[in-house]
Amino acid sequence: MRPLFIGRFQPFHLGHYNVVRWLVEQYGNLVLAIGSAQAGLTPDNPFTVGERIEMIHRSLAGLHGRVKMCSVPDTEGEPSIWHAYVRQWCPPFDVAFTGDPYTAHCLKMGGVKVKEPPSFSRDIYTGTYIRRLMAEGSAEWESRVPIPVVEYIHEIDGVSRIKSLLNKDRHG
Repeated sequence: MRPLFIGRFQPFHLGHYNVVRWLVEQYGNLVLAIGSAQAGLTPDNPFTVGERIEMIHRSLAGLHGRVKMCSVPDTEGEPSIWHAYVRQWCPPFDVAFTGDPYTAHCLKMGGVKVKEPPSFSRDIYTGTYIRRLMAEGSAEWESRVPIPVVEYIHEIDGVSRIKSLLNKDRHG
């Protein structure tokens, strides 16, 4: 049985990492789907799909043979067909894992079996909170993502980008 784990990974954090490790331990392999693939350089989606792939690739160095990645764009307001996008843009899978109720609903509309992954400290590992810490200039965000993600975000000056995007969003 091959599971799919889908998320936006804005950024890929330790909660995501722990779910990936758990799924690989349980199933032996995994399809990791990067959602909202068309989105990037916005306050909610500051990283491009290519940047997210790079973050994940660097973080999962020991699992490359067991994790296949794919990216899935949004349907721009048509949730009833999004499950078809997932099937089209990803390798075959048997069950999908997501902690997002909307994503689960969209997949279930297409007959996809959906399960919620275990929560690995979801209260402290959320992309929204991590992005806010970055925007506020707090180095605390670095303890919430894998070290390769910290390094990569610094390489691409991601903290400055997030600060700029959030300030632009607040001031029109």
